[in-house]
Amino acid sequence: MLMALLLMACVEPFELSVDNFEEVLIVEATITNSTDNHTVKISTTSVLGSSGTVAVENATVWVMEDDRMLSFSETSPGEYRSEIAFQAVPNADYQLFIQTDSGVTLTSEKVRLSTESSIGSVIADKIINEDGIEGMNITVNSFDPTGESRYYRYSFEETYKIVAPRWSRFETYVVSEDPVVVDIRLRPREEQVCFRTLNSSKSLLFETTNQAEDRVASLPIRFIERSDYIIAHRYSILVKQFVQTREAFEYYNTLQRLSSQENLLSQNQPGFVLGNITADQNNTKVTGYFDIAAVGTERIFFNYDDFFDDITEPNYAVGCDVFLYPLVAEDQFGNSPLVVAIENENLEFFNDNPPPRPNNQGPFVMVPTICGDCNIIGTNVVPEFWVD
Repeated sequence: MLMALLLMACVEPFELSVDNFEEVLIVEATITNSTDNHTVKISTTSVLGSSGTVAVENATVWVMEDDRMLSFSETSPGEYRSEIAFQAVPNADYQLFIQTDSGVTLTSEKVRLSTESSIGSVIADKIINEDGIEGMNITVNSFDPTGESRYYRYSFEETYKIVAPRWSRFETYVVSEDPVVVDIRLRPREEQVCFRTLNSSKSLLFETTNQAEDRVASLPIRFIERSDYIIAHRYSILVKQFVQTREAFEYYNTLQRLSSQENLLSQNQPGFVLGNITADQNNTKVTGYFDIAAVGTERIFFNYDDFFDDITEPNYAVGCDVFLYPLVAEDQFGNSPLVVAIENENLEFFNDNPPPRPNNQGPFVMVPTICGDCNIIGTNVVPEFWVD
């Protein structure tokens, strides 16, 4: 609710052009002052009466930095990455050019890098929100003493540690199906501790034009309920602050006001939003904004027990009931329920089920694979930035 109020309080009207049309080209392109292989995404959608987008493949994409040509190559359908890493620099003119496989030519206006301003701090606090829910509130602070930034766009990337709650260093494997023989062995890979990284689904916009100082103070970026398993162990968030021009800010703000969808540039919209990219062909509709933005970043880490002193951690992503599938063939086709579960990778070994045991119980305590192998929802590769 607070974010919505902030957005509503910091918005100026932006004129829309509304036409009756069926299809529009969508361009997503932000180049920053961070050295990187920057990305341009191109898709097409039927804006009125249908949903979804289709990647525009086999396009030719390049950016002109004054007289320097920077080429982009398609790395996945509709996604084009610069062939070399580069960064936007002050006082240079940047212009985006796209030629689609169908012969459409798109050209952006010339734009320059916005004012550079770094993030002051990112803070994580335990709070009870307006709905009475306890959790972690993550806020950002920033200040530009020159007063030249004013228009901000925020996004984040969050990474969290996953610990499989019913992991064992052993796994089951089928030795023989006739006769049925199942045994255990050491797992060949790390399956207890994993990591998962997710990007924010949309951006938060904030402007300081109605303030005496160009200051962002305790702006809420993310709230995570205490019961959410993503903070059960260790959590990290990388907050990104983009300083934008007034025109870029108004474009993104208009998209947010028109849509409640997750992808701001890939959903049905009630009108056609003009950006700074046009098509040479008059009958081609295009929306999108070629943005050259100064970016500042700040990463923080915290553990669950840094803020909560009880020993009860949040529940896991799913329930982790145990299963005692019998080894002997029971179904009408003569298949072993345990063998079927192992071969279909539905269950993982957790422990032995020693005798005496009922006839309908198998020799192993099994759990859903997601409860014994964290790779189902993450990766066992430790991120380069991770600090325990």
